[in-house]
Amino acid sequence: KTHSGWLSFMYPRLLLSRDLLKDDGVIFISIDDNEVAQLRLLCDEVFGEGNFIANVIWEKKYSPQNDAKWFSDNHDHILVYTKNKEIWRPHLLPRTEEQNNRYKNPDNDPRGNWKTSDLSVKRVTEKDIYEIVTPSGRKVFPPKGRSWSVNEEKFLNLVKDNRIWFGNEGNSIPQLKRFITDVQEGVVPLTIWKYSDVGHNQEALQELKNLFGGESYFDTPKPTKLITQILKLSTKENDLILDFFAGSGTTAHAVMDLNAKDGGNRKYICVQWAEETPQKSEARKAGYETIFDITKERIKRAGE
Repeated sequence: KTHSGWLSFMYPRLLLSRDLLKDDGVIFISIDDNEVAQLRLLCDEVFGEGNFIANVIWEKKYSPQNDAKWFSDNHDHILVYTKNKEIWRPHLLPRTEEQNNRYKNPDNDPRGNWKTSDLSVKRVTEKDIYEIVTPSGRKVFPPKGRSWSVNEEKFLNLVKDNRIWFGNEGNSIPQLKRFITDVQEGVVPLTIWKYSDVGHNQEALQELKNLFGGESYFDTPKPTKLITQILKLSTKENDLILDFFAGSGTTAHAVMDLNAKDGGNRKYICVQWAEETPQKSEARKAGYETIFDITKERIKRAGE
C-alpha cells in the first residue's frame, strides 16, 4: 500500500484497539523499517506520546542477506504502547542459565555465589576520592574523573563484611561483591532482542513446516518464542490476548504453549481477514482458499 493508503488502513484498527485495551493494557506492534516512522506518529496520536514505552529491535535473521543491494535487513521494530503508562509495568524476565553462571564463589563465602561490580562511579566527589590499600600493600585511587561509589567509612564497613574483592592475590583494584541472593528475581527487559533468545524467521518457518507436513505457506511468520517473550512481559495467567492481524496464528500457538508450560489460563482472540491465497500458490493447491483457512488450521494443529 502507499503511505496514505497504509495509514488509512491502520488508523481505525488502532483506535479500536485502544478502546479495547484495559487501563493497564499494552500493545506490541511489529513493523519493518519502511513504515516504522509513520506508525510511530500514528501511535503517538492514538495512544498519546506519553504512553510510548519502547521501540524494541528484534534480530529477525541469523545471517547476512548477501544479495542485498545496500544493507542486509536483519531486524524489525516492535513498538510498545500502553493505555496508561503510569500504571503499566513489564514483568521481569526469568534469569537465564548463562546469567546465573556469571555468579561464582571463589572465596567460599557462606552467603553463596556472587559477581563483582565496579566500585568507582563517573563523578568527581572530593570526599569519595581517597586512598585504598589492598591486602598486598598496593595503594590505589579511583581512576581520573571518577570517585569511589561509597565514602571511606562505608568502604571500611564493606571490607569488614567481606563484600569487597581484591582478587585472588589480594592485589587487584577493589570491586564490590554482589550476591545472587540480593538481586531481583528476574531481569529487566532490554530493547534489543537477539534471535538466540526470541527466535528468527527461519525458525518460524520450520515451526510451520513441522505442523504442515513440510510446507510453511507464509513467507515471514513470527516465531513462537518471540510472542512468548511478549506474553511473559505483559500477561498474567488469566489475561485475554487480542491479535487483530493473526496471520499464521503464531499468537494463538504461543498462548497455548505458554499455558501448557506454566499452568496458566490465558485466552486469545485472533482476527484474520479471509484474504484469498494466490491462485497458483502451494497453499491453494493444498486446499486453503484464504489466509484465514491457514490460520484456523494452524491453531487447530498447534492446539492438538
